[in-house]
Amino acid sequence: MDPGINRAEQLYVAWEQRRKELERVMGTSLDARKMQELKYSFFLKGLFRVSAKANEQERLYIQVLKVIVLKLRKVLYPSPVLRFLIALKERVLDGPLHLRGFGIRKEENIVSLSQQLSEQGLGGLAADLSVKLDYERQGVSLEMLRGISTGEKLAVEASFLKEGLGQYRFTGFQARLMAIDGNVRECFFSAESRLNLSQALKLLHGGSILKSNQGLDGQWEQSWVKLEQQPGHAELSLLVSSNVMAGFDLKKQLLDHAIALECYAISSDTVLRELESGSMVAISMTGKDKFYIRAGPFENRLEFFDANKKEIAFDKLKSQLVPNQVASVKEVSLFGQDIGNDKQLEISR
Repeated sequence: MDPGINRAEQLYVAWEQRRKELERVMGTSLDARKMQELKYSFFLKGLFRVSAKANEQERLYIQVLKVIVLKLRKVLYPSPVLRFLIALKERVLDGPLHLRGFGIRKEENIVSLSQQLSEQGLGGLAADLSVKLDYERQGVSLEMLRGISTGEKLAVEASFLKEGLGQYRFTGFQARLMAIDGNVRECFFSAESRLNLSQALKLLHGGSILKSNQGLDGQWEQSWVKLEQQPGHAELSLLVSSNVMAGFDLKKQLLDHAIALECYAISSDTVLRELESGSMVAISMTGKDKFYIRAGPFENRLEFFDANKKEIAFDKLKSQLVPNQVASVKEVSLFGQDIGNDKQLEISR
């Protein structure tokens, strides 16, 4: 439990939010006694939860909430004998049953969220769930900051929304990439996007990813996704094609450029898969400067970069690699080597 969070105060805030929502929906048809019953039940069950292991600050709010509950009980149950029996039942039966059910739901929720975070590449946040999720606040965020081999920094903020007793739902994560030169790119990736942290990083680096999704009819469809800058907004947003980009044939593009560069390893299935995953693939040819390629489906082209990862026109790159158009491929060997978000391919000719 986060000592910086006052659960009793959050309980009161949650009731005010619920009251306003009920008044908005029900309007003048809302019965006064029914509202009192709802308020009584809400605060009573909340007191069962927040009274356990309460800190000094929470105990001050708890006393105020207890006074509210006592006043409501007196209004709802005028008979002193009935009030005594109800209070006894709440202490002996209702309280323990509520806490037992709350504890079971909370444990199951933490296990479920931990698994979901691991699948998203956010397993490092799982250890904070039992500490940070107080189950009284309507929304909770968990943060982490990690360094990348390129010298950049990646800040991640995972968001959770309360959905009921002992239940939080993972809604997505905000990823903020801070470059060495101070440039910042950030975007919120919703849980519905089904993009993990590794994919988010590739998108923040400017890549495009080919995703497979199952439609309502049960059929699998493919679509490209990338990030785009909306006018007047500092934050990036997710741009998704309706399906595979019309006219963009990545495999054919690779083959055409492989022929032009006389480097047929470029058209391999390994390179194809890496480009579809959003990677920038590094190509090294014996005696030549290294260069990079990346899929550009939204521009209907392959993107080429020089050894310093500066974008370069294909014709210029071609003139540097095959100036005389006389070299022939005698032997091609392919080696895969991870280098951060890039894939290194060594071409021997």
